[in-house]
Amino acid sequence: MKQETAEQLFEKIQGRDPRAFDALARMLSEELHGFILRLVSNEDDAKDILQDTYVRVWEKSHQFKGNSTVKTWVYRIAINLSYSHLKKRQRWSTGVLEEIKTLVSGSDPQKDVEQLFQSELLEKSLATLTPRQKAVVVARIYKDLPFAAVSEALGCSVNAAKVHFHDGKKRIETYMREKGGENG
Repeated sequence: MKQETAEQLFEKIQGRDPRAFDALARMLSEELHGFILRLVSNEDDAKDILQDTYVRVWEKSHQFKGNSTVKTWVYRIAINLSYSHLKKRQRWSTGVLEEIKTLVSGSDPQKDVEQLFQSELLEKSLATLTPRQKAVVVARIYKDLPFAAVSEALGCSVNAAKVHFHDGKKRIETYMREKGGENG
């Protein structure tokens, strides 16, 4: 049997089909959870936000107009809930870049220590970004999403998404240069 697309499932969800909703959640959950976790850097918070995202998808399914893909719409809900959560907490945590730097253990202890230092610096640099810059940087680096998809998810123009990415990248580079010194 051919697997249904997110759009096909969503049409059924709009007709209040709980099986289609479960199928969509299974289809998106792993990737969406990882994305949310990178934004909020806390497993329990990420699970709560994922749950809240699906509650909103179910409750607001009638509001989906088809101006974007279903996946983009769901991600936008998750981003908005993550922003709200982080504003409440008044913090951006630094555990976001775990996957950007993969440490190779046992090869060369000196290199491992330097890589760990660079990885920690990179993580801390993300805390200097605005919420939009961080969302764009994470979406581009982790999900390799095109700027068009990022802009849809954030509700801004493609050019604005590019500016947020460029500004975020510059901030990260400046932070790394300042905190890492000449050898950093």
